[in-house]
Amino acid sequence: MSIKEIQKITGYSRSTISRVLSGRAKAFRIADRTAQTIFEAAEKINYRPNLIAQSLRLKRTMTIGLIVPDIQNPFFGELGSRLEKLLRQQGYSTILCNTNEIPESEEFYLNILFDRRVDGIIITPCQAEEWPSLRQIREEIPVVLLDRIFMDTDLPWVTSDNVTAAERLTEQLIGNGCKKIAYLGGKLRTYINTVRFKGFKNVMEKNSLDIDYNLVHFSGYSMSAGEDMMSSMMESGHSFDGIFCVNNLVFLGAAKLLQSNVDEKNGSLSIGAFDIGSYCGFFHFRLVSADQDLRKLADSAADLLLDRINGRDAKDNHLTLSCSLEKYY
Repeated sequence: MSIKEIQKITGYSRSTISRVLSGRAKAFRIADRTAQTIFEAAEKINYRPNLIAQSLRLKRTMTIGLIVPDIQNPFFGELGSRLEKLLRQQGYSTILCNTNEIPESEEFYLNILFDRRVDGIIITPCQAEEWPSLRQIREEIPVVLLDRIFMDTDLPWVTSDNVTAAERLTEQLIGNGCKKIAYLGGKLRTYINTVRFKGFKNVMEKNSLDIDYNLVHFSGYSMSAGEDMMSSMMESGHSFDGIFCVNNLVFLGAAKLLQSNVDEKNGSLSIGAFDIGSYCGFFHFRLVSADQDLRKLADSAADLLLDRINGRDAKDNHLTLSCSLEKYY
């Protein structure tokens, strides 16, 4: 009945109105002006779609699952926000699941999303490899990996060129005069930690600089992990003149501790990390940030998933995006 009312107001056909209200106007090349007229009419009569009937008709729920490891991390918060907006523009609602870096929670949410028959899933996994339920679910629902991926998988994925970015970041620390560089890393055997440590190691070896494994720590990706690793390193008494932090939260935890113990030595420290550009004005260190392109990461992941949902062949199922390097002194 609501669609009939919109027909009376606008004069457009039922199919045109249905396509606009289901978020498929662009797919059917419906003019923006036409879509706007229909939306205004729908708002006028307080139109609300019957989602159950729509799902039965389309054989879709028009929902997407998004699984992230830590929504409190601004990186994932911004990434999730952009993905939600992009998918909403295409008529999809997003169910956000936060695992808190707990593998059991990741598996729990994946099964919940499957039971709700979402049309697709974007996941930034905290696990290092595919687990049995994921291998089963991917056979029935399109799944795309984002940012963190698996070392050996044929799943579609989008990530950054972490090795090259880590190499450039390490080169900059060495260019600042650093010779004893500490590495504060994430969990062992996880993708992000493995590839970023590889880049760090490549450049240290290239410059004939020994890696002091007393200064290498692998703990996690949180602020508390960064603070704990920094505390252990400071208490050990081993000297260092540079620090490589695996991500933004590890940097914040380490910098917080260093900032409260500022002395002449700390003031000359160089610290490099991923995605810390927005924090650099708050700290009194020489900082280098390898910033990922959040917009391209989100756009590419959404495009990959929608291509699979709609049965379109993607030009490339595996995308590696470059990072920018910024210096702050």
